[in-house]
Amino acid sequence: MADVLIEKEGNVTAGALHVKNAYDLKLLGKSSGDYELSLFMKLQFFFEDNGALQWGNQEKTDYVYDWVRAIKSAWNGVIIKRLKNDKRVILALDFQTQIGGWMFDHWEITVTKIKSGDFRTSFVTPAATEVTLDSEDLTKVVKKIGFLQRGAVHEFGHMLGLDDEYPLTSTFSLDSGSVMNSGENMRDRYTDGLRVWLEKVLKKKGIQ
Repeated sequence: MADVLIEKEGNVTAGALHVKNAYDLKLLGKSSGDYELSLFMKLQFFFEDNGALQWGNQEKTDYVYDWVRAIKSAWNGVIIKRLKNDKRVILALDFQTQIGGWMFDHWEITVTKIKSGDFRTSFVTPAATEVTLDSEDLTKVVKKIGFLQRGAVHEFGHMLGLDDEYPLTSTFSLDSGSVMNSGENMRDRYTDGLRVWLEKVLKKKGIQ
């Protein structure tokens, strides 16, 4: 049986960072009785050489593939809400990617080639929906108190509108293992914004 579209919204403003046009949302009914909250992003990747460090075409393709796999390994499949009769609403990430060129995108991601083992500060610019990464951001590195984290996985949280939790001023500064701090552990609070949208739709459609 095909999925049933319950509700959709394009170019959603996301999270505490109030990222405009961050992603599209769709709530789908599944044949199992569960629901899928599909979060869709159009992503345009740009690759920058760094002196003698040059990107090959296959390297670019591999990086995009590995980026999608890394993000989904951490964020995909999160249970957003449990409904009556043990049914669930499950987060499903969906990406359309393109290398270079031109497209109407949600995000532009620029990746600079650096030496293996080197470090370069990566960041997200919410107002411009731009991401700055490097070729090492898919490699797990030791962060605070021995936690391992991939830079790209952390930065994706900012693409969802989430703020950093490692500053001492953060309410969650002691939660070192969380993905917005120094690890890659998910927390229910990361889907609070999605849950607000979901609750409105469920109420509108009479789904419990």
